[in-house]
Amino acid sequence: MLATAKFVGCRWFFVAADDGRTAWGTSIILNIVNRPDFLVNKKLNTQEYSMGMAELWKNSEKLLSEIPVLLKAAENTSYEGRTYTYARGGPGGVLPFREAAEKSWVVLSQVTDIMVEHLLHKVPKGSYERRLALREIEAKMPEVASKHFYDRYGAISNYVRNNQNYYSSMDLEMLRYEVTRLGLYVADVKSVISK
Repeated sequence: MLATAKFVGCRWFFVAADDGRTAWGTSIILNIVNRPDFLVNKKLNTQEYSMGMAELWKNSEKLLSEIPVLLKAAENTSYEGRTYTYARGGPGGVLPFREAAEKSWVVLSQVTDIMVEHLLHKVPKGSYERRLALREIEAKMPEVASKHFYDRYGAISNYVRNNQNYYSSMDLEMLRYEVTRLGLYVADVKSVISK
């Protein structure tokens, strides 16, 4: 269930500064009663996962299997009854594109966390700590370093995270390419943690 924030109202306010200047502003009041169920399976306000690593792996595989359907839906080049000729996806496919990028980012972060927890027995608190942990793994374990997880994590996360959070360029072919690379990354992580 995905809850949405309900717009309750907008209030104007008047601010008088000490130097005699005045300013007008607004405050938007939102009613957030139901918190959304986020794709990332972490406990609210913590960096701990709400499920074990085995269930987290199954969840990651499930999310990864949903991405191709979203990429297909992102090919929609129609909008309000008109058809556009975008070679790399159209305006009707923006939301599936963003959702595919979001799910790709969640899969990448969860799978990396599973590997770090398996090899170093700690769960990273964010992207920066994941990168530090991947550097540590590559320094300590040469057989794992040959798979270049640090470089691959950085390269994949750059595109999928930017398109999920910051709405950079919408290039459907590039996202397909990154999702293919993500599938190879997941397979390599599986081979490392199954040993």
